[in-house]
Amino acid sequence: MLLKELCQCSGAPGGEEEVRRYIAGALEDTGCSLQTDVLGNVLVHHPGRPGKNKILFTAHMDEPALMIYDITASGALRFKAVGSHIQPGQIAGRTVRVGEDVTGVVGFAPYHMMKITKEQKTASAVHQHIDIGASDRAGASRRVRIGDYAVVDSAFADMGACYKGKAMDSRIGCCALLELLRRSPDREFDVAFTTMYEVGQQGMEVAAYTQRPDLVVSVSAIAAADVPGSTEGEGRVELGQGVCIPLIDAGFAYRRDWVEAWDRLALAAGIPHRMVPYAPDAAPAGFASLCCEQAGALSLLVPCRRPFSPAGVVRKSDLCAVAQMLDLVVEKG
Repeated sequence: MLLKELCQCSGAPGGEEEVRRYIAGALEDTGCSLQTDVLGNVLVHHPGRPGKNKILFTAHMDEPALMIYDITASGALRFKAVGSHIQPGQIAGRTVRVGEDVTGVVGFAPYHMMKITKEQKTASAVHQHIDIGASDRAGASRRVRIGDYAVVDSAFADMGACYKGKAMDSRIGCCALLELLRRSPDREFDVAFTTMYEVGQQGMEVAAYTQRPDLVVSVSAIAAADVPGSTEGEGRVELGQGVCIPLIDAGFAYRRDWVEAWDRLALAAGIPHRMVPYAPDAAPAGFASLCCEQAGALSLLVPCRRPFSPAGVVRKSDLCAVAQMLDLVVEKG
């Protein structure tokens, strides 16, 4: 299945080759034209009847990652986080894939042996390293280079009503847009699978300038708070609520009349959805609108528990809802 295979791809910011190859292969028999720009964005044109707006759908391909910056005398790999969504506690003890096919485990010195204060033991990220089973620097250097990326190697799982997998924030959007292209609706539109979201959305910036859309629609995830310890209240996002459409996110304030118009259309079409007042992450649609004069923007978010973690969980019904919403945008946009 598309989502499983996408989640199993490695796609560090600036190192999205594996995701890019998969997307190109998945579109071979669709009749869509495809090109890759200098930043690695995959730009797809879907032929069909023209509409009143030039629509650009977009999702990013990259995921939070680690970069190797040093190899110790004992053969351990020291790393830096690439992107802002790496949490030390989430990757401790996790299996990672370094470069093409090197397996490693994220570890740190035992607490009782750290030469630090008790308070510093709670911030153990500086002591984290990747163990690839090497016994010295020379042995590790034969398998890993400085600058290699590492991503979490977490198995995809079907959990009945839900799916579990890594990199859900990006791969949900890529999967939804690939399925849209493969459904072949009779409507002309463009899709940009972009690079480097985690380090500043450089790929989206270039794609917006080159495509010059009238309407930009991005698909990604929003953190669901229906877990123990989260605040209660009707405003929190939960799995099973359908597509979430924000009024404001961390980077953009969407036109309220646009959001309310799409809310009414979705309600009339019977699509499970809700408007949310605020989303904590900056969606590509808003960023693209800032880069492209007078382009309208719409962000479609799928509820996901721990979307940037090694084990995000999404509900199948919410994925169906975003597919319905994309079809509605194609029809009405």
